[in-house]
Amino acid sequence: MSMEEIAWSQGLIVNRKEMDGSEGRILMNKDSAVITVNAKIDYQPKINYIIAHEIGHAFLHRDKFPMFTDTDKTLANWYANGEHESEANAFASELLMPATLFKRKVTRRKLELSLIENVANYFGASKTATFLRYRELGDFPVMIIFIENGLIRWKTASNDFPFKWLPLKSKVPAWTVAGDYYYKGVKETKPAKVDAMEWFPEDFNMQRNENHKLWEQCFTVNGDCILSCLWTF
Repeated sequence: MSMEEIAWSQGLIVNRKEMDGSEGRILMNKDSAVITVNAKIDYQPKINYIIAHEIGHAFLHRDKFPMFTDTDKTLANWYANGEHESEANAFASELLMPATLFKRKVTRRKLELSLIENVANYFGASKTATFLRYRELGDFPVMIIFIENGLIRWKTASNDFPFKWLPLKSKVPAWTVAGDYYYKGVKETKPAKVDAMEWFPEDFNMQRNENHKLWEQCFTVNGDCILSCLWTF
């Protein structure tokens, strides 16, 4: 069943129309709701996520606000939008990629971009959404970093990832896979080993792990934005 069919089954109307500065929107009252997706979007995983996100607003926030408008920025900044957006994101993640089935797809599998791409294709989700779901449910400790114009905009890590201190709005470290992308125009197609010290020189745990290595892989999200994913061996 598609996301649109799920929405309709719950009495939510879904339509498409061109909207300036908005990717998705929901208008609600106690009896009905209308979800609108920007007609300019043709990437189906993104459409799926927008609809799932707006369904989340309908189920969780109908009595609080009559309207939510989501832009490309707010949809990208998964962990920077406040309580209601975070709740809608969590709802969308579970609706798109149910935890039990997701675990079966990734458990005891080598973590790399090809795995994430295969799982994303299975669920009809984006790579970003799938990596974020892996952060919650996967076997390997991971950190996911969203980078825009060479600056770190947001980050999120699994509880068991060994390093935490990475200042927001700081520049991408040069001697990293993300650094190669921004400063040299080099795009690695496979995970590459990096020194954890390059990413986390000020982290308290680095004092005991100066020679620690991490895997890193990056991919383009949109425009001059990339997602850098770090995980342990």
